[in-house]
Amino acid sequence: MSKKTEVNQGERTIIGKIVGTHGVNGTMLILPLTDYPDRFFDMEELVLENPGKPGIVLKVRRIAPYVGKGTFFLQAEGVKDKEQAELYRGSVITVSDDDRVELPDDEYWIDDMIGLSVVEFGTERELGTLEEIMFTGSNDVYMVKSPEGTLKPLPAIGEVINKVDIEAGTITVSIPEGLWD
Repeated sequence: MSKKTEVNQGERTIIGKIVGTHGVNGTMLILPLTDYPDRFFDMEELVLENPGKPGIVLKVRRIAPYVGKGTFFLQAEGVKDKEQAELYRGSVITVSDDDRVELPDDEYWIDDMIGLSVVEFGTERELGTLEEIMFTGSNDVYMVKSPEGTLKPLPAIGEVINKVDIEAGTITVSIPEGLWD
């Protein structure tokens, strides 16, 4: 079996999930849950976690793309057959927050944005708190929980989102006329 080293849980970010097995030799399938799936090719170890259980470390023997499927094949040391591989199905792959990919300017981690105070440009009036980010395909939509408790949408486009300031804990916005009427 694989090396079952407990992992210091701390602050960790999910980057993938073991979603199945392939064949009978212990190959597992990784579904990337990251905007940077190529990061898997440089990883020598994977930290797998399941709710209520300590995280474990798997040493990577091989990771390769499953062409056309949006997943990766994973072969890990000590996982030699399908039955062993099935034990890891449903596990999430995490990295420490220190190992997250460095983002370009004007891009932010979702978990850093959730909970920020949303304020109106010019008036500095507090409009609510960023509760959720929806991915629509064309542009993201920020769902803002108003002081009254209702969720209101804001398109995440340059004309609406003026400034994100993680350190100050604010997002400054210009609401298009009629959007929240």
